[in-house]
Amino acid sequence: MTEIQSRIASRTDLPGTRLPSVRAQARAMRVSVSTVVEAYERLTAEGVIVSRPGSGFYVAGPVAPLTLTQIGPKLDREVDPLWVSRQSLETDATVLKPGCGWLPADWLYETGMRRALRALARADTLELAEYATPLGHPALRQLLSRRLASASIKAIPEQIMLTESGTQAIDLICRFLLDPGDTVLVDDPCYFNFHA
Repeated sequence: MTEIQSRIASRTDLPGTRLPSVRAQARAMRVSVSTVVEAYERLTAEGVIVSRPGSGFYVAGPVAPLTLTQIGPKLDREVDPLWVSRQSLETDATVLKPGCGWLPADWLYETGMRRALRALARADTLELAEYATPLGHPALRQLLSRRLASASIKAIPEQIMLTESGTQAIDLICRFLLDPGDTVLVDDPCYFNFHA
């Protein structure tokens, strides 16, 4: 359903374009026929496509033509930030996202995470529902303190704060350690929102 909507939104499929038959679409997307039927029915209910009995499904129309006056003034920028945002949020697995900081799915330890969540769910504790310290898990901060000490960096656990992500860490540094007018060096590519 999302693929069809994006093809229509990007004007790859124009009003009046015949969509693949239910069976052909199911084969192409490697899903069941009933899944495609349900998707086509939802799109018909939303007015995105129309059904012509005995003929098939077609992109609904007419759609107002896209004119250059709707695009807005030309920005004198080397890179269009809207384009960068869209590219960074693209979910296509074949598209590289060097500025997003997203790890590839095969790098994540999914089996271990599932095992840990099951063990936590079975435990007779309320840890899952209780608030933790804002500095982060104490045992992990102690481990990090020892690791830093082995690299001749003195940092006691109370001086270490864990964040949810690198982006949150950078955000906190910028908010509390930088002043307006400070010079900051930024990697390129970097997380697209960081420039905001």
